[in-house]
Amino acid sequence: MPYGKIIAIANQKGGVGKTTTSVNLAAGLSLRNKKVLLIDFDPQGDSAKALGFQQPNTIKQTISNMMLEMIVSDECNFDSCVIHTEEGFDLIPANEKLANIEKTLDNIEENETVLKDVLEPVKDKYDFIIIDCRPSLGKLTINAFTCADSVIIPTQPEYLSATGTQQILSRIQKTKKDQNPALDVEGILITMTDKRTLLGKEINQQINEEYGKHVNVFSKQIPRRVSIAESSGVGQSIFKYDPKSDGARAYQELAREVDLNAKREIKRHKDSISR
Repeated sequence: MPYGKIIAIANQKGGVGKTTTSVNLAAGLSLRNKKVLLIDFDPQGDSAKALGFQQPNTIKQTISNMMLEMIVSDECNFDSCVIHTEEGFDLIPANEKLANIEKTLDNIEENETVLKDVLEPVKDKYDFIIIDCRPSLGKLTINAFTCADSVIIPTQPEYLSATGTQQILSRIQKTKKDQNPALDVEGILITMTDKRTLLGKEINQQINEEYGKHVNVFSKQIPRRVSIAESSGVGQSIFKYDPKSDGARAYQELAREVDLNAKREIKRHKDSISR
C-alpha cells in the first residue's frame, strides 16, 4: 500500500534550491520505484519550467483550478490537472493564477485547509506527494504545512540564509500547534555548498551546532554545480541530464534517506497499533 506521505519543500528566502530539490527529490524517489506526485505551489511556475514547460501561464488546468473548485463546491477534478512527466512522476503545475487564489483565501473561513481538502481523496494513491512552496510564509505555505506530514528546509551556507531558518522553524511550530499536530521537520538540507570557502565551512558548522540537537540536518549536502543549474534549464532532472555527477549522487542519497524515514515511520506506526 502506498505511503501517502506529504512533504513540503519550503523556505521564505528565494534562491536556496527549493525547486531544484523538489524536482530532483521527486525524480530520485521515482527511480526508487515510488509513485510520486509533485505539486508546483508557486505562482512563478518554476517546477513546471524545470521540467520543460517553459510557458506555465499557457497551461489551462493547474493547482489553482483545483483549489478554486474546492472553495466553491467542496470537490475538484483531480485527473484533469495531472501531467505524467517523462521523469516517471506526476506533476500538478502552477502559474500566476495561484497568486489570485492566495488573495481569495483571505476572504474565506478555514482558509488554511483548502489544499488539504484537495489532496485528501488522492493522498493514498501516491507514496510521496512533494509540494514546492513559494518563497513566503503566507497563506499558500501555511496551506502546505497544514496538509504536510513533514517539511524539508533547503538553506544555503550563507549567513542571511542560515539566520532565516529560525523564522521558518517557528512558523512550522505554530502550524503544528494550531492546525496540524502531526507536522514534523524532515530535515534541514544544506544546498549549493562549496567546501573550498571558509565561510561555507563556518556556516555549515553553525547550522549543525545551532539546529542539529533539535531537528535533523541531512548529512549529505547538495554541492554547487553547473550541471544542476543546467539540468533545470533544459527541463530535466539531474538524473536524466548528468546521472554520473556528484550532484546526482547527492540527490540520490537524499531520496534514499527520505524513503527510509518513511519506512521507519510506517514500522513505528504498525508497532504502536500492535501493542
